[in-house]
Amino acid sequence: KQKPPDHPYFSAIAVPSMRGSGYLDYTIETHPSRALQAMEDFRRHDMLCDITLHVTYKDTTADFKVHKVVLASCSPYFKAMFTSSFKECHASEVTLRDVCPLVVGRLIDFAYTSRITVGEKCVLHVLLAAMRYQIEDVAKACCDYLTKNLEPANVIGIARFAEEIGCTELHLRSREYINTHFNEVTKEEEFFSLSHCQLLELISQDSLKVLCESEVYKACTDWVRWDVESRAPYLHALLNALHVYALPPKFIKIQLQSCPILSKANSCRDFLSKIFQEMALRKPLPPAPQRGTQLIYVAGGYRQHSLSSMEAYDPGRNVWLKLADMGSPCSGLGSCVLFGLLYTVGGRNLSLQNNTESSSLCCYNPMTNQWSQHASLNTPRNRVGVAVVDGSIYAVGGSQGSTHHNTVER
Repeated sequence: KQKPPDHPYFSAIAVPSMRGSGYLDYTIETHPSRALQAMEDFRRHDMLCDITLHVTYKDTTADFKVHKVVLASCSPYFKAMFTSSFKECHASEVTLRDVCPLVVGRLIDFAYTSRITVGEKCVLHVLLAAMRYQIEDVAKACCDYLTKNLEPANVIGIARFAEEIGCTELHLRSREYINTHFNEVTKEEEFFSLSHCQLLELISQDSLKVLCESEVYKACTDWVRWDVESRAPYLHALLNALHVYALPPKFIKIQLQSCPILSKANSCRDFLSKIFQEMALRKPLPPAPQRGTQLIYVAGGYRQHSLSSMEAYDPGRNVWLKLADMGSPCSGLGSCVLFGLLYTVGGRNLSLQNNTESSSLCCYNPMTNQWSQHASLNTPRNRVGVAVVDGSIYAVGGSQGSTHHNTVER
């Protein structure tokens, strides 16, 4: 394969020809773009155009003179129109109804230039027209723009729109965003416009990423509170869709004592009261399904010196993820999970310059990938035992220097 010397008017790739020795096949790299540019020039000067599109929308009408072959080359819709037995096949004029002429103009510009410009005000109109006329590349560009501009305030509306027009990829990306940012999305007005069926479908997904099931419960009660009179009858169905056995007992107790909606919904109150009693009596409980991606975390450790690194293993994808480092190197620490947050307790910072037991209590938030410092232990504890009981963290034993502790802190 050879590339001829650069020339301002000639750019080509030459390869040995199948015709045999002494022949080269040349591919002129600029030919497609130059041919497309020539077609665009023909259109601008009304040359060789063989079809006129009458585009009507409400009281607006516009005409576009174009080439059938150009539209058919980028749209299966127009290809079928111009090459089949439809009456438009031999027509010199075609009417397109109920579509904005400005939008059609952008699609035509794309067909001739391969460029499409979209923005916040027009992207949904352009996407709808691109789906209607099967201009796949424009639809992909619009979906990419919308995906990059998803935010809690607009994602539910975009997900609905994508589902209505059959844009599968955009709908999938929107649902992924909702699942990942569930807590933020449920504070926006669009969330409260969901029907009870749509809300049930949303909270039934195990892919929701929340720190604690209480966030899902709160979202449901906030939704009911938006219009208590008409929505209260749906609360029991929403509670059944929750991973109710994953709710902390203390949280359930507080809701039974102070939630105004439960005070008016006896069946819901009885339902939660029964579950709270089962928890309080330590009865065997059904396993609660887990929300979001389940990871195995490894924090700190020792390799010639104490480490500050944090990693997580994703069994579903069989990959290790690098996460935010701890605030300081630490080995021999204890850890636990409480309300969806990872806590590290005690440990030791061992290096050539340092050998100090730690009394730190640090918290890792997997939703933000950030660490925060909490109240320190009363006593530094290396190789400490850690447990969670009734919503509290217990630090048991451990050592400091040559002293082994027999004390417990909460």
